[in-house]
Amino acid sequence: MTALWHGDAHTVLEINLPAVKTLFIYLVIVLAPLAGTILLWTRYYSVGIAVVTISMASSLAFGVYHHYILISPDNIAHLPAGLPAAQAQFINSAALIALFELVSALVGAYALLRFREPNSSLS
Repeated sequence: MTALWHGDAHTVLEINLPAVKTLFIYLVIVLAPLAGTILLWTRYYSVGIAVVTISMASSLAFGVYHHYILISPDNIAHLPAGLPAAQAQFINSAALIALFELVSALVGAYALLRFREPNSSLS
């Protein structure tokens, strides 16, 4: 839901991304976590944990770089002119997404470490 909220702010503020970044978003930020989550319900759950963890860490790095470091219209400090509500939506959704990705990556890393311990159980 937060990603859709953020995407809406992109649309309203007319922040268009190049095709390669859009492809990254769809593959790594949207599809990979879904595929990893599906794998969690199969005998390949360890692969699912890894896929979700790697995708969330990669998503976090991508989002932090583009929203907070790289100077571009996609940076929260360099947004194009537009409605203040849309700018606030963009800023707040970028922060919420980063927080979610950070927590997800940390939980995934914990699960990976826990899974690799001898005689451990994920339940």
